[in-house]
Amino acid sequence: MPLSRHASFVQTQWSMVRRAVDERDSGSQRALGQLCQNCWYPIYAFIRRSGKSPEDAEDLCQGFFERVISTRLLAGADPEKGRLRTFLLSCLKHYMADEHDRAFAQKRGAGKVVEFSALSAEEQYLAEPVDTVTPDRLYQKQWALQVIATSMQELESTYQDEGKQALFAALKPFLGFSQSSEPNYQSVADALGLNLNTLKSHIRRLRERWRDCVMSQVAATLDNPTPDEIKAELRELLGCV
Repeated sequence: MPLSRHASFVQTQWSMVRRAVDERDSGSQRALGQLCQNCWYPIYAFIRRSGKSPEDAEDLCQGFFERVISTRLLAGADPEKGRLRTFLLSCLKHYMADEHDRAFAQKRGAGKVVEFSALSAEEQYLAEPVDTVTPDRLYQKQWALQVIATSMQELESTYQDEGKQALFAALKPFLGFSQSSEPNYQSVADALGLNLNTLKSHIRRLRERWRDCVMSQVAATLDNPTPDEIKAELRELLGCV
């Protein structure tokens, strides 16, 4: 299961949403901009899968986030009424229903709200499997992949901080995201100068730490999450991949 190439999906916490809509907070605009920056690719993928051209998808994506910022749309987000990803998708559908392609053709070239490469976005979209996945399903899939990618990024940063970059690089394929088959335990142990039992302990610890990172990422999008809610959300996300 390959990871999404866009791994900048940092923790999208409800606390960040609250800060973004609090005009008394000097950091509200920064938080709001960060939220938009975090979520743009699932939004772009949904629009493209809905039948829009790359140019219109870029315009619609920019226009949607412009509305999010200018109308303080997130002020209506209630964590008790649903997940953040569901709220954003609902708002996007309403926005698309209100807009016409002609309006976006007139606005093309205006100032951008979210910084992203249209070429890179389209390359990533064209790499999506050619199948009958609905726009909703693709949106959920990309949200899930970005949660996974960010948890991996967080895990790698932890190992780097501990000065264990080489160990992480050698163990990462054991998490199951390698394009090739799982490496041979003994050959990896020999390469690292470890005995087999020590290697297995490191792999077990890596998997535990990665699980904790994923759970943390999922919990960040829920308000006062319980263990059962986190597990339910994780099951739903993984079911979309």
